Amino acid sequence: ALMVGTGRGAQLGILIKGPEVLETTRRADTVVLDKTGTVTTGRMELRDVVAAGGEDESEVLRLAGALEHASEHPVARAIAAGAAERVGTLPAVEGFENTAGLGVRGTVEGREVAVGRERLLAESALELPPELAGARAAAEAEGRTAVAVAWDGKVRGLLAVADAVKPTSAEAITRLRALGLTPVLLTGDNRAVAESVAREVGIDEVIAEVMPQDKVDVVKRLQSEGRSVAMVGDGVNDAAALAQADLGLAMGTGTDAAIEAGDLTLVRGDLRTAADAIRLSRRTLATIKGNLFWAFGYNVAALPLAASGLLNPMIAGAAMAFSSVFV
Repeated sequence: ALMVGTGRGAQLGILIKGPEVLETTRRADTVVLDKTGTVTTGRMELRDVVAAGGEDESEVLRLAGALEHASEHPVARAIAAGAAERVGTLPAVEGFENTAGLGVRGTVEGREVAVGRERLLAESALELPPELAGARAAAEAEGRTAVAVAWDGKVRGLLAVADAVKPTSAEAITRLRALGLTPVLLTGDNRAVAESVAREVGIDEVIAEVMPQDKVDVVKRLQSEGRSVAMVGDGVNDAAALAQADLGLAMGTGTDAAIEAGDLTLVRGDLRTAADAIRLSRRTLATIKGNLFWAFGYNVAALPLAASGLLNPMIAGAAMAFSSVFV
């Protein structure tokens, strides 16, 4: 049953690490979904550039793009790509510093530049001017992620990036619910963006504005509430949470760290495969139990007959071979 189950899983694009995974899938009642790269495509695009009064949009984008070019975050890559496309060659960065979950800092052409969330700016006692605060609220209402750009002690602009929801995510959520799982959306993005995505795919429970290192704490908290947690993720930031979860499902399109930490790997990166994986694992476990039941019953019925001499040894041998084929 295990060989057939893992073989069928490979056909469906699911890699199962070991038989102990099967028991875990049966118990799971909550599935925590990382947003970026799991529910959404993870391919961010720069949608809008808003400059504060008296600032040049091109300069805002050029300095922000130069700084973000040194980062590997999906939002950073979108900004860097958008900047390179719109303003051309980007200047070099010195003293690059990444604050996980908040943003980046560095020196560009002698200017101390910071690009990131409001909390990053607050550490330097910087506030968004009214026009940028309004632009941020409008962007978040549309489900976009807003990133502020500051240099020389002043917030100069705002960049809005968007990440499209995978076309199969809503169907995947429906399938997971049908399996008796409660979906939870987990993200470091602000709550407005997270809730916009959650509404689109049909998720009711949202945990937003979570720092990367705190994702594992969220999983622990859910487990302390008596839930059996399955976690689906794709990034380096998800690896610890995948390892902590009762069942870790890693997107095959994600990082090696996430794949190594997961119990199951979804090769195609399609969230519907998560439902397939859980259904396949449960079916395999049910087959194992069915095989055990029939094998036990078969022998309980036949052994007394053989012991009493009522069963011909040739028939007994044939029956034993048939039982193996039946299983």
